Amino acid sequence: MTARATTAQNILAVVQPVYESDAMKTIRNGMNTLVEGLPGVLKALDEVANIHPFIKIAVGAFKVVVELDLKRRDNEKKITLLFVEMKDMMEVLVQLRMIKDEEEPGPDGTTIKARLQELVKRTADDIKTCANACDTYSKKKLLVKVLKSSSWDDKFKGFLTLFTDRRKAFTFALEMHVGKGVDDANRKLDSVNTKLNLVLEFFTTLVPPDQQQLGEMINSRGGPDAVMQENDVLVALAKYKPTSEVGGTKRAEAHADLRSNKDPEGSLKTLKEELFESADVAMQKNLETFERKFDVQRKKIIEEMQGIVRHEGDRVIDSVLSGPHDKIRDTDIHELWKDMRWRGHAKARHFVLALRDYYSQESVPTSGEPGHAHRVMAEDQWALKYLDVEYISALIEAFDEDASGFITISEVNQFTTSRPQGWSVVHWLAYWAQGWQMSCTYYIVKIINCFAEMFALEPHVRAENHTFVVEYLMNVWKPVTTLTASMSTFAVDDELWSRFESYVLTEEKRLDDALKGVNYYIDAVETLDLITGPGRFEQFIFPLLYLLVRRHLDVMRLSYRRVVISRGELYYAAGGIYYIMDMVMSRVGYLESLFRQRNLDPEKQFKAFAYGLYNYVRDQDQFWSLKSLMKTSFTSVDFRPDEVEKGLPEVGDVLSYPTPIQGLFSRPEESLSDSDEGAPGPLKAILGRWYGFFGEGDIWPGYPMVTFFFHSSEDASTVKARSISAGGVSYVITGQHATMDDGTLGYTFFQTFSCGYKPRYLKAQLSDDGQSLFGRCGIVEDDLKDEFHFTRLPPEVLTVRPSPAEFRENRIRALWRFAIDATREQIRRKSTSLSWVRIQEYLARRNKYLALVAQEEDQGLSPDEYKTLATLERGFTYDEACCCFVLLEMRNRADDKVPGFSCNNCAQEIEGARYTCLTCSLAQDTSVDFCDKPGCRDATLDTGGTTHVPTHDMIKIRAFLFYDRDIPKLFGNATRVLASLKEQAKKMGTRSKLSTADTCARGRAMAASANKVTSATPACVSCSAKMESPFFVCVDCIEDVYICTDCDEQIGGLSSGTHAPSHSLLKYSHSGETNRVIESTEERLRALELKVTSFSGQFTSLNERMLRMEGLLESLLSRLGPGVSAG
Repeated sequence: MTARATTAQNILAVVQPVYESDAMKTIRNGMNTLVEGLPGVLKALDEVANIHPFIKIAVGAFKVVVELDLKRRDNEKKITLLFVEMKDMMEVLVQLRMIKDEEEPGPDGTTIKARLQELVKRTADDIKTCANACDTYSKKKLLVKVLKSSSWDDKFKGFLTLFTDRRKAFTFALEMHVGKGVDDANRKLDSVNTKLNLVLEFFTTLVPPDQQQLGEMINSRGGPDAVMQENDVLVALAKYKPTSEVGGTKRAEAHADLRSNKDPEGSLKTLKEELFESADVAMQKNLETFERKFDVQRKKIIEEMQGIVRHEGDRVIDSVLSGPHDKIRDTDIHELWKDMRWRGHAKARHFVLALRDYYSQESVPTSGEPGHAHRVMAEDQWALKYLDVEYISALIEAFDEDASGFITISEVNQFTTSRPQGWSVVHWLAYWAQGWQMSCTYYIVKIINCFAEMFALEPHVRAENHTFVVEYLMNVWKPVTTLTASMSTFAVDDELWSRFESYVLTEEKRLDDALKGVNYYIDAVETLDLITGPGRFEQFIFPLLYLLVRRHLDVMRLSYRRVVISRGELYYAAGGIYYIMDMVMSRVGYLESLFRQRNLDPEKQFKAFAYGLYNYVRDQDQFWSLKSLMKTSFTSVDFRPDEVEKGLPEVGDVLSYPTPIQGLFSRPEESLSDSDEGAPGPLKAILGRWYGFFGEGDIWPGYPMVTFFFHSSEDASTVKARSISAGGVSYVITGQHATMDDGTLGYTFFQTFSCGYKPRYLKAQLSDDGQSLFGRCGIVEDDLKDEFHFTRLPPEVLTVRPSPAEFRENRIRALWRFAIDATREQIRRKSTSLSWVRIQEYLARRNKYLALVAQEEDQGLSPDEYKTLATLERGFTYDEACCCFVLLEMRNRADDKVPGFSCNNCAQEIEGARYTCLTCSLAQDTSVDFCDKPGCRDATLDTGGTTHVPTHDMIKIRAFLFYDRDIPKLFGNATRVLASLKEQAKKMGTRSKLSTADTCARGRAMAASANKVTSATPACVSCSAKMESPFFVCVDCIEDVYICTDCDEQIGGLSSGTHAPSHSLLKYSHSGETNRVIESTEERLRALELKVTSFSGQFTSLNERMLRMEGLLESLLSRLGPGVSAG
């Protein structure tokens, strides 16, 4: 501990003087004042751009990325420092305002435009590239940021150096143009270089506390390289939460559970893929998304400049003001504020009441004005009724955006200027008093109907898509329904709605256009800000949700029969919903904190705020408890295939990701780049496209064909290839030339994989003709056990090449065989005639191969089967092998099991039918489930809150049911069926309670009469046997359907009329007053007779025993003497 403290002190002693130097203080001050200083710089740059239009391209790019960065929620100081350097670079261009004519030549005869135009264009590209890097980095997981910190730090330092170089180039050009000379220019450049060194030094210290904490944990486990090789350690570190986030609320924990379900293929695989890719590759993947956001922001800036709305009656704000009220734009509110003598703010309730009174009163006419004039125009008189006390809370919320309880002048101006063109303030107030709730109701109904269509469609989508549809609904429907169910809706009045409809639909179109601009892909909370623009978030929630859910419904409609969608299609689509929920949770947290600061009861406030919009979000148990849900009815619709396919959009207009089949043919073509030309001879000889196989032990090949394209590194010291295996695993091969053990020139390569495969080492030699790379490989560098062979030959020729072992055994024979087979194969593949025999032969090979691959994954292969598999793999080209694995994935996807339930007894995931205990579930307010194994379904078990026994009321479920939507309805139906059964048992039990004297005659007559009134004795719909406890009753059918346990077990679910095998069954095993729940009256009477006979025999036995006891007593008395008697 002491050693650590000493080391820290030594480091501090070295760093502190530099950190506290004047130059470093200037850098830190620039970071702290970046936001405040940007408006002035942007304004100055706009003025200069009007004088010198050739710099507009760089100024425009700078303005856009600044606006995008200002929406960023995190406090990443490294990114802030980048923008400080970017600002300093752009500030140099402000000096251009001293040059009035861009075409005027300088002392050397060169115009300033000629000096700078190309440099400015490159600078605009540099700004966009840097902004894309910042956007990519900000979306990375915390663990990725730490483990890949060196890679990203190098990238950011490159941009810091680049901006400094651009700044120096701008400065030098300006100095030369005004004729100050090279010496003066160099002196300025020296100071810039000195600052760059300090900036780069300061950059390394900008490590956030959460990254420091996680970095220490990583170092304690062996460092980044060791951690990245241990899957268990990665999973544990991925769950790390900074100290500031530990101990969240129950609401935050519930939201974290929601967020944890986002990964479609497992968080570990996604995490390793992120760790595997370089910063450049990550930026390239993010580029299309960033460019969409860049274009949306650019258009918004242009629209704001061209479309500044000035409403009739707005005041012109003079620079000389006589009081705070003079800052208010609206004439009426300006007058009110002045009369009330408010300063910078007013209490929200007082303001709204005063505003209501102001508009309700008649204004006093000025001199020369005839008569009296209302402050409200005649066409807006209808709106005055909505300025009533009944709507005061809604009006306060409309003005008081931060919910502080006070309304500021800026909030007043924001409210009045945001109203639609042509609307009066009173019309706008009426919208917020009633129209906004109506618009929310309008969209809530649409959202509910979209989900109803989704749930109706879910069982019928293609099997390959079913799992993704189910996962989407499981993860998205509940959070959205939490919002739609929480808000108090309002019956839409057609006449009133007509006054607001045009604005609502215009806003919907604006949001939809913004979503189209980003291809409906919301990748961060900041993107939501970009889409919605300024204003209360509550204003946009339901229109946004509707537009996204409607889009997702179109994806599901396409997945019904037309296409097999990508794994990421609905996963990333759902991401937009998650980010909206992020905003919702942030808003709820802010409001709760604010209510507590104002000494208000949060529970009461949330029930009223925004018509209860966030009430269930804050306390989800109010709505999502089983008992509450059993009283709730969710909208459902029938599945109509014709409606699903009516007006179906084009695939390219809806799907964001290529389908698995399209992915086979979407690989970009690669070619040698300019940097490849500078590679040294040995490396240049291996650049380009290669095809080949890896062996495994004695098996050749051990894997499907691979292909990759070698490029030279920037410093021309190594080569690198990035590719994907036929099975879909990304990998990178890096290499360099080296001297082999025998003194010959060779190559060493290192192959890393995106998944959990161990890295592979390769040592290779290049053939004399430069057409083959061959050698040995393995996972241990000093023990390379396997072979590999790469070639530049066409892949279809490679499929018939003999194995390396065959070449070693008899090279001449192998070459002759290779030449003959290659010729035949090329002729066969180039043949235009495609016979059915060839098709059948190919299909047979492919199906055999897929069967063996599937068997290998499930139970392994025998040695002979491995040889067969290798022979089949050798016969497929890379593209054909990819096609095989796509087909295998389709089959696996069709067989995928949707996320299910675990057995409370054996803790295994339930496969097949499951038993849910109705008794325990209702008692614990959560589902208590058992699998169909006798040892589990008949178990007696302490379930935490209750003790489960086999005689509890159980429901047998065979179909997939959504927990929150279907299970409560099922429980409600089962409860009603159970009550009906108990009532029948009670009635039958009453009829059986007849006196002993009437048993034989009158009792039988009464029972027969009663049976005429009731229905016939229930029987199994399959075997017609009378129902004896236990038995099953269908809870889905309208009519009573009874099934005996034997038939249900033997048939595994049966069909009868409207009853389907997938229907859920209530297992009824109560004895009631008799051992049989529902039986004939005659059987009951016989049972009663047997009981009476039994009682008669018991009385006789008792009488005999009494007589014996009497005899014993008399004998005892006689022995006591003659003076004693029984009397």
